[in-house]
Amino acid sequence: MSGSQVRVLLIVVLVIMVAFIVLNNSLPIGNASSLVSISGDSQTVREQTAVSSDRNGQYTVPDGEHLPLMIRWSNWQPEFGPAFVYARERDLTGMLQMDAPVEKMVMLASYAEAERMMARADELKAAGVTTIGLNTENGDGMTPPNEMQTLASADPDVNIVARVASLAAANGFKVMWGPVRNMTDQVSDEMIRTIMQAGVTGLAMQEQKFIENQSSEARLAAVNQTRTRYLRIAQGLGIEDFNFDVQIMHQRCPNMANCVDFVAGLEDIPVQSIAIWSNGPIPASFVNAIRSE
Repeated sequence: MSGSQVRVLLIVVLVIMVAFIVLNNSLPIGNASSLVSISGDSQTVREQTAVSSDRNGQYTVPDGEHLPLMIRWSNWQPEFGPAFVYARERDLTGMLQMDAPVEKMVMLASYAEAERMMARADELKAAGVTTIGLNTENGDGMTPPNEMQTLASADPDVNIVARVASLAAANGFKVMWGPVRNMTDQVSDEMIRTIMQAGVTGLAMQEQKFIENQSSEARLAAVNQTRTRYLRIAQGLGIEDFNFDVQIMHQRCPNMANCVDFVAGLEDIPVQSIAIWSNGPIPASFVNAIRSE
């Protein structure tokens, strides 16, 4: 073989090796994507981030990641990662059919709803529902006036929160109370003890109205003050695991830097989740922004 032939052969071998290396690096490594679907729906998406779970099968955020979101089930997107999702009775079917890295909650507003949902307790548990949320507010489709009037009561047989909590806890569910923000601080210690003893295991604080016009420092101080009070009462009852969720809205964050600082401070406290309430889709850009620190 002549010298020129040897040079040609070496060039060919080199080209083959480079092509092999490029092709190898362009292939996916391992099983990085998982299929997430909603049964009975045409929606099928591929999730690109790995999700871990603990021994009980509940999804957890890896160390160093951001807190999970708490959002309406139909607003969840795979890029949001593990989350707490909820549905009211009117759109419950879609959430129950949901197959995704989420923990499910049924949101109620009245005792009548609680009775109807507890009649379906086995169905809810089989679909992954772990929590009943009670949102006590005035308005159409919300808490009846006669039940709203019982919020200040420390009588477990009268107070609407205690009655719903007792019913839900008896059926094996965790219970979260989500009133309007001022109500969390206006009720007495005796009322808080009553609802905790009845089965309430968490509190949601609706901060969207306040973070819109107040500084993140002021609102973090308010959240911490409420949190400290409820934890003191819980610990006095021997309750070691009491959770807090804080809600904002992308439509009510005119000062995005203020909202980003607020969420960063909530993650440092920490709270259990960052709730985002919205009548429509939640922009991924908003979620990315509040997780930017």
